[in-house]
Amino acid sequence: MFRKSLSLMLLLGAPILFGACSDEPAAALVIDRKSFDFGDVEVGKFPVEQLFTVRNASPQDVESVSVSVEGSEFFAITSNTCEKYLAAGMECEVRVRFAPLLGGTHSARLKVTGADSVNPAELQGTAFVWVDVTSMPPGTRVVAGDDSFTCTQPCRHAVRKTELTLYAGPEGFPTWGNACANVARGGCLLHLSASRSVALVAFSPLYQWEVLRSSPPMTVAPLADGNIVVQDALGVTSLDRFGYERWSVPVSSMSKLVVTSDWYLSVLSYNGTVTQYDGDGRVRWTYTPPQQSSSEGHVVADVFGNTYVLMTQGSHDTALAMKLVALSREGVERWSTVISEAQLNFPFGLGVMGDGNSVYVGGTAYNRGTNPQDLVFVKRFIRKLTPVGGTQWTKEGSWGAVAFTLSGEMVSFINNGTPPGGFMASWFDSAGNVLWNTQTSPGQGPGQVDAYVFPSNFNLAPRLLLGGHEMGPGTNVYTYGRGWFADMGDSSKLAPGPITYIDSPLGNGAWVSTLAYADLDRHVVVGGGFGTLSEPAGGFIRLYDPRTLTMER
Repeated sequence: MFRKSLSLMLLLGAPILFGACSDEPAAALVIDRKSFDFGDVEVGKFPVEQLFTVRNASPQDVESVSVSVEGSEFFAITSNTCEKYLAAGMECEVRVRFAPLLGGTHSARLKVTGADSVNPAELQGTAFVWVDVTSMPPGTRVVAGDDSFTCTQPCRHAVRKTELTLYAGPEGFPTWGNACANVARGGCLLHLSASRSVALVAFSPLYQWEVLRSSPPMTVAPLADGNIVVQDALGVTSLDRFGYERWSVPVSSMSKLVVTSDWYLSVLSYNGTVTQYDGDGRVRWTYTPPQQSSSEGHVVADVFGNTYVLMTQGSHDTALAMKLVALSREGVERWSTVISEAQLNFPFGLGVMGDGNSVYVGGTAYNRGTNPQDLVFVKRFIRKLTPVGGTQWTKEGSWGAVAFTLSGEMVSFINNGTPPGGFMASWFDSAGNVLWNTQTSPGQGPGQVDAYVFPSNFNLAPRLLLGGHEMGPGTNVYTYGRGWFADMGDSSKLAPGPITYIDSPLGNGAWVSTLAYADLDRHVVVGGGFGTLSEPAGGFIRLYDPRTLTMER
């Protein structure tokens, strides 16, 4: 058994008692250091060893000495002379190896037992592995989830963690290879029990193309064969599935349009005239109302290609009524009805069941006050009409902006003004009964609603697609943050899916002004603007991947 003699046991005849100047009792067994850091060690490579000395610092022999390492399987004793008996003043040695099998910082304790007072030694070591990003598509980047590194080309980094998640940029849908385990937000999770190689095999961006415009679009809608139509201040423009312009016709910026089931475009002008274009931008027919009208209303279509137009007739100075006109596929008036609940009537919504069996009209009615400039609110109502314009029922309420499904269901929205913005929403069945009524969490967004749409195709289940803008900080409602859009659920409940945010390249805010399902695969065409609605700084149109609505990022 190996032993070491303690030098100079007596001084002037007095025994040396370690720790005699301390208020606490002296340790009987002392390790020659309180702590030790083994430093960086590569996982699976050469381990590091360290020799520790244990001394019996008491004046008595210790009958039974033992040493052990506790706290981590990566620290182990490789040799040991501290066995049972240790005479007073004598020393023994223990060798400890650090051989990690997993990245990260690891710690343990070297403990000695055999006496009442024993101080352990704290052990620590850091294990690292190499993470190699071996390939990346052009224009992409790989970012470590702990922000420790970013690769814009194949790279190698030492990582001192047990796990690491890699993300691909810009925002989109990556395909990883090699050692990846897929996790939320399209991440690649690496379990670092050895050095890893990973490849970013492919990458799909959130949107497949973008077209910048001088002004924000007011309407986007699908056409046949993946083409789309856009209306903005320049007119009506058709784009192909890759975003290239097919044709364009000038129309008033005050116009509104709808695409029929046979892919024709019915455009409602401000004076009440309706012009229908075919899929190549050629005029099919024009309907002119028998008396002066205003398109302070809406235009919709059923699945048979019939067009329904809600407009106002009369004068703001005298009386103003709403008129609903049903037009055939050839632009011939099938029937019409006038709706007047007070002196002044203003439309705020129009919907039609896909089969044309019911039409829904939303309106607000006012009377004039003692001062002709004052308006006295009378009612805000939704009216369900028969296929020939007869009234089925009328319901009053605090309706906000409304959208209708092809099955006659309706959603009503009211924005709230707590930044970053939120909204209250209610979903009603075709009889006007509430299916759910809820609101987003105050102060938690996702933002205010500027655009809302349901699928325009009977083959798609009615899911609510919303878009809008975040309110900027403070109380100024005209300060915009990011634009946003998301699938917000169905008739069963408000169920927000992943929120997609849109930043302005100028940092001056953005918003979504219009959106639609572009096809049966649920690609989403989104139109919006940069800046604010009162001070726009250009517009955009983007075609988003269908996974944008369903996959967390």
